[in-house]
Parts: sequence; structure tokens; C-alpha cells
Amino acid sequence: MSKENNIIFPSKIKTKKSGKKPVRRKKIEQFIFKLSDDLNLAPAGPAAGKLKAESVAVKVGDSKKIYRRLAFSFIALTLILAAAVLYFGLVKLTIIIIPAKEKITDNSTLEIIRQTSGSNLAPEQIYGVVKQVPVEQSREFSASGQEILGQEVAGQVTIINNYVKNQPLVATTRLLSSDNKLFRLKNTVNVPAGGRVQAEVYADVAKPEMAVGPDKFSLPGLWAGLQDKIYAQSQAPMKYSQKIKYNIEQNDIDKAVKELKNDLLANAKNQVKAAYQNYAQVLFAVDNNSVSQELNGKVGEAKEKFSLKMKIMVNVVAFNDDEIYDKIKAKLAVELADDKEIAKFDKQDMSYALESFNIMPGVAMVKVDSIAQAVLKDGAKAIKKNNLTGLNYEQLRAYLNSLPEVAGYQIKFFPTLVKKAPNLVDRINIEIKK
Repeated sequence: MSKENNIIFPSKIKTKKSGKKPVRRKKIEQFIFKLSDDLNLAPAGPAAGKLKAESVAVKVGDSKKIYRRLAFSFIALTLILAAAVLYFGLVKLTIIIIPAKEKITDNSTLEIIRQTSGSNLAPEQIYGVVKQVPVEQSREFSASGQEILGQEVAGQVTIINNYVKNQPLVATTRLLSSDNKLFRLKNTVNVPAGGRVQAEVYADVAKPEMAVGPDKFSLPGLWAGLQDKIYAQSQAPMKYSQKIKYNIEQNDIDKAVKELKNDLLANAKNQVKAAYQNYAQVLFAVDNNSVSQELNGKVGEAKEKFSLKMKIMVNVVAFNDDEIYDKIKAKLAVELADDKEIAKFDKQDMSYALESFNIMPGVAMVKVDSIAQAVLKDGAKAIKKNNLTGLNYEQLRAYLNSLPEVAGYQIKFFPTLVKKAPNLVDRINIEIKK
């Protein structure tokens, strides 16, 4: 056996036998307590009762902890449930939509019928005025063809004689301006002593630069002692002019016809509107087959002025547009999608053009072009609430920006701290702003 086992079970040790007889010793019982110890020993019965009481107390404490935990768990679940109820009951999302205005057009043709006692109207017909009106006008025009036959610089001067004798001056007498430009008398004159006379003069050389302003002129042909007593004075500048021969060119006639025709149209417009001012719409067009003209002159003729007279027949159609407006508006409304409505459509958004005219039966075809603007209706289904549930602010923006029907929007969360759309569609409200 090992040493450990020897400790537990000590083996008998052999001793040497001595010659003495062994002394027989009495076996003494050894106790764990000394005689001097104070032995206050409690009876076994009460000790067992104490252990039982402590065990019961431990069980009661454990039960309280369990109940406390259950209570806290119940309160937490209640709070979570209350928060969920408040969230689903109070959280709300309102989106205000500014709808995009969609441009819609319509092109229609109406038949204007001259009213007679026996005429019946079809759906695309209305009564009106269908007639022809004559308009004529004349005007004088200038010819542009020129041939320069000559030129001159001429004017008028006052000849002053402060000498004691009369002074006759023959035609072509020289007059010299202060800047040495030479002029001549046009006619012979006699200037009385102490008097003055008016005389026509012209430049010796006809050039534009000879047109001098008011000036004092000397007479170099006189004796030097008389030049300070006899002289000329001009009150107005000399004028440069050309002697021109005018003739009519083809361009003059073409230009005159065009201008007079425009004048005729403006005149016809004023006349027709004044004559049919009780009608909302008055259309007219020139009957080009009826144009007649009288020209006082011909190409190449030597004339500075010529006159042109023109006469035309104007096709006139007049009618009231209330009935047309109502028909077009109803037509546009029918053609719109169910979730859209007309936002703007006025009479000013309609334009009329005369397509055809037949004077004999009194019928005219009028083209009507209309432009309107349509927007989403209130409560329109273009924005589906199911697509909004659970989205955050940035996701809502991305979705709304992708819709062509939306021009702008405003997102309102309630409470404002919440930045996420409710999961219930009935907590999402969409408003259309007009």
C-alpha cells in the first residue's frame, strides 16, 4: 500500500522485545471535550425546528421575487401595448399636393350657317353672319427712279448801299463769302444810294460744301474804296439741290400694291368690326379673285408721283361664341381621365380661323383651336396610399418626385418628432391644393 494508505490505516510496528514484562495499561477512553470545557449543549429537538423555519423563510422570499418579476413584466407589457395603441392611434401623415397643370388641346371645325326661316341646325352648326363686303381705297405714291439733270447751290442775300450814289449790279456779279467761296448774282439789280435790295445768288461751283450759313459777302468787282460801303448780307444758309428727273419703276408699283392692300385690310377690319360689333367673333378674309386696281402711271413713265386705287371684296363671318365655348368645354371634360378635371379654360384660350367660305348657300367653315389646363381632382387616386406606408421622409420625397402629376408637395408628420409614415393607410391623408 502507498504511504497515504498507511496514514489512514497505520500498520502495526514491530518492537524489540525487552527483558522486562510489559506493563498492562488500562484502556482510557479519549473524548473530544476536555473536562474544563463549558458544555452548553442545546437539545437536538429545538435545533431541528430552527432549520425548518429558515427553510420556510427562504421559500417565502423566492416567491416574492417571482411575483415581483411577474408584476414588472406585466407593467412593461402594458406600457408597450399602450405605446403601440398611442402610436397607431395618434401618428398621422398629411401630404399636401400641388398638382402639375397638364396642357390639353382640342381642334374642332364648326359650320357657320346664315340663318334662314327653314334651316335646321346639326350638332356642329351654329347660326351667324356670312356675307361679302366691298372695300376700296386710293393713295398717292412716289416714284423712285431718278436721273440727275443738274445741281446748284443757291440762296438769297440783301445788298446794302451806304454810298451817296446808286449802284447798278449786272447778273453774274461776283460775291465773295468770308471764307472765300464765290457766288454770283442771278439777275441784274440797281441798289439805290443809302438803300438795300433783295437778290438771288448761286454758287459759282455747285458742290454740297458750298452751302454756307448766314454770312457777309463782299463785292470784289467794285473799287476797293467802295467795298466797305457796298456789300451783301445773307440771313439764311445757302441750299444745295439737284435737278432730278423722276420715273416710275416696277418696284414702285409692287410696293404700292402691297402697302395699299395692307391699308385696305386694316380699313376693312375697322369697318367690319364696327358694323358687326354685336357679335363676339368677327372673322374676315380678302377674296383674292375680286381684287381690282387702277394705276395712274406705268413703268418707265417720267413722273415724280403716281396714284393707285384698289377695290376688294371681303368675306365676313360673324357669330357669338357662348355656345361654342360650352360645347368645347364639355368635350374636353369628357376626354379627361376620371381622376382629373379642367383647372383653366376661358374664351381667351380659343382661337378661330376661317377655313372656307361659300357665299351662295351662305355657309362658312371655321377652325377652332382650344388650349386648356387640367389638374388632379380632390381625392385623386394617382397617389396610392399603400405605396406610402412605412416610408421615411427621404423615401416619401423620392416617391413623390417620381410622379409626373405632382408639381410640388408638403409633408406633415404628427407628432412632429415622428418622421415615418404610419403603417395604416387610414392614418394617411392626401390633400390636393388648387
